[in-house]
Amino acid sequence: MRISKKVLAVAAVAGATALALAGCSAGGSSGPATGDPIVVAANSSLTFFPEAPQAVQAVFDEFNAAGGLDGRPIEYLVCDDKVDPAASAQCQKDALSAGAVAMVGSSSLLDCVVNWKTWIDNDLVSLQGTGVDPYCFGTANVAPANTGPFFDAQATIQQAANDGHTALCTLVTSADPATKDAYTVMRSNWEAFSGQTMAGWDDSVGYGADYTANVNALLGNNCDAMVFLSVGPDVLGMINALTQAGSSLPVYVQTSCYYPEFAAAVASYAGPVSSAAEFAPLEEDVNADFRALMDSAGVAQSSFAQGGYLAAQDFLAILASVEGEITAASVTAAAKAQTEANANPMRGNPWIFGPGEAHQANASAWEVLVEPGSGVWASIGPWYGAEEIGFTPIPVVQ
Repeated sequence: MRISKKVLAVAAVAGATALALAGCSAGGSSGPATGDPIVVAANSSLTFFPEAPQAVQAVFDEFNAAGGLDGRPIEYLVCDDKVDPAASAQCQKDALSAGAVAMVGSSSLLDCVVNWKTWIDNDLVSLQGTGVDPYCFGTANVAPANTGPFFDAQATIQQAANDGHTALCTLVTSADPATKDAYTVMRSNWEAFSGQTMAGWDDSVGYGADYTANVNALLGNNCDAMVFLSVGPDVLGMINALTQAGSSLPVYVQTSCYYPEFAAAVASYAGPVSSAAEFAPLEEDVNADFRALMDSAGVAQSSFAQGGYLAAQDFLAILASVEGEITAASVTAAAKAQTEANANPMRGNPWIFGPGEAHQANASAWEVLVEPGSGVWASIGPWYGAEEIGFTPIPVVQ
């Protein structure tokens, strides 16, 4: 699956037209929506992903201002799970008590592993903005807008291999055992696909640690490139440890690092920093509507914001297809009956919820790069998909 930048630009026009038509059909009024609200909720780790629910709110505000669904506005409830399982479970109970008909744009380190069974038991779907743990991609009632860390990690690692590196050293963080185990499965799958073996692998630490000792230990494996699988602030700490060690090795990072401030922060690093973006690069024309809405709403533009924006658009397409009363059950039925994919060109492949026991709905990546001293992300491309990186979905225990 390879799509050129020229095709992306052409697709942007078609995508913008389709979205405009969808807005006209979903809205039921020429003025703001004032009817009974349709309650939608999200559980998010706001310390790490604040932009995702903000982007969702911006989409819903625009939808409500245009009349909502037959005059009914969307009321959006966001709960901070504080990366705590008990808090996450309580967030979900609160959403159910509030009458939420769907979870939209949730961006959390542990939401799915904590709440996936609750969603099935209550006939509720979750359209994650930033799905992280493996249950976001391995259970029936969840379909994230993003590729997720496991596809993203394998794309990142394969990108390094495509660049000719054969002694990769990887440092990975996780918040729960299931995620840690899923990374291990991903590593085994990639090694089987590529015929390579990791020169170094460290998954012994969580988020927010001092990574100096871990980085120094990995450097003892004669690495020719470093792969850092974590969120942006933690990866900055890892790269700082490389700098302190006098290293200029190429660094490969996940799309969680794809935002302007990260690029500026690594400008002083002596080596290149690459990422596998899960959405079209921010400066591409296909993001014009997204950028305009984020600017008007004051939301920082990042891959997390793109995920929230797309999750909201995906939900509105499902909502418009519901027949009869809007309930959790009817929204879930509409999601699982979906047969027409949402072909927003911000993603490298059409997205669909549809039937199935698991959903890896986004399975494309686009290379971006920060050259030493530049402080900005450069778009490299082209799109590549699951077959080109040897990705297979990570199974979960249910």
